Amino acid sequence: MKLNPKRREVEREWRERIVKNILDLIILKLLDERPRWGYELNIEVKDRFNVYLSAGTLYPLLHSLEDRGLVVGVWDAGKGKGRRTYKITELGRDFLEVGESMLNMAAANLRGAALNEEEK
Repeated sequence: MKLNPKRREVEREWRERIVKNILDLIILKLLDERPRWGYELNIEVKDRFNVYLSAGTLYPLLHSLEDRGLVVGVWDAGKGKGRRTYKITELGRDFLEVGESMLNMAAANLRGAALNEEEK
């Protein structure tokens, strides 16, 4: 089924909007799978969500997550010019768990509201 261009644009807009609004949870979820460096995170977000993150979006977020104690960055100079690998912390896992729960609750409430509207 071919989507009309306006529908595709609306879907792209919503996909980007959702990703950017929960980007901290997405990054934490990826880091919960395994430690990663910034470029790996960017590629994974692109592959999974079809959203490209600029360096000006991703790296300030990683620094903020680190400042808040949700991730820790470790400099690895052994790979060419070196890179910083990020790992989730226990506090980061707690934040992720609560965030996923709240996101699931919001989605369930949204689905419930839609079902209630259909019944009217």
